[in-house]
Amino acid sequence: MAGYRASMGVLQALKERLSLRMAALLGGNPNVKLLGSQELSGTPTTESLGIYLYRIAVDPYARNRHLAAAEGRKTPRPELPVNLHILLVGWSDKNEAEVTYLSTAMQIIGSAMNLGIAEVGITDPSWGETDSVQVIPEEMSTEDLTRLWDSFPGGYRLSVPYIIKTLRLTPDDERDEGPLVKTLVYPMDTHMENSR
Repeated sequence: MAGYRASMGVLQALKERLSLRMAALLGGNPNVKLLGSQELSGTPTTESLGIYLYRIAVDPYARNRHLAAAEGRKTPRPELPVNLHILLVGWSDKNEAEVTYLSTAMQIIGSAMNLGIAEVGITDPSWGETDSVQVIPEEMSTEDLTRLWDSFPGGYRLSVPYIIKTLRLTPDDERDEGPLVKTLVYPMDTHMENSR
């Protein structure tokens, strides 16, 4: 199960994987960077492939899964399955770099890319050996993509939507359960008894 660090860890893992493979395919040292909202309003200063996380959403198809009860507990723990919605952005002011970086990244990801403990385990120590996510193309119409870019600062950039699914976050540990309450004992104040 993953902890809160896994969201950033998965993005870093994707960045590293794309950086290594793009360097092998294109030669040189292609720049892959995680973009923040403020950077979208600026102008690219380097030729890069940008990864922009624009939405984190609860996975509606995995909401009712529960983890086994923790040691010393009786009740199962609900997991929180989330999907990360990202845009791969041709982050350059040169058309050739924009198209080349974006199409190379699409070729590397293909129809699906898996990221597991080897990539994410360093960032999130709670990532388990069987935990993994898939990076897959996200269905989005041209109208929806245009509307999305209209809500961002700055103008439209050549981009492709992807979804990273499903990141299974473990619930926050609560205090240990105690034994069932059988009897409540209320102490009596002897001072009040004597005043009667």
